[in-house]
Amino acid sequence: MESMWLVGVALVTVWVVYVVLNQQIQALEVRIKHMSKRMKQLEAEVTLEEPAINEELRRLIAEGEEIRAVKAVRVAFGYSLLEAKQYIDGLKENN
Repeated sequence: MESMWLVGVALVTVWVVYVVLNQQIQALEVRIKHMSKRMKQLEAEVTLEEPAINEELRRLIAEGEEIRAVKAVRVAFGYSLLEAKQYIDGLKENN
């Protein structure tokens, strides 16, 4: 009988933890949504200078040296491999 009580307490504890974590996740999602909206508003108001390295990256892309371009982005900005590849893909799309 005592083991049934412990199982019940464990299930209630897991449920409470789940509810609390779910609420926190939802709150974070709302904050991210608002922050993303604000960032888009700021981007519309501000003109940022393009990084100087972009000219070199476009040259590497044009020469078919995408891997070298990705490596240069990683060194210049400290990006992960995925982030650097996405940056290069963005440059290719904007040309």
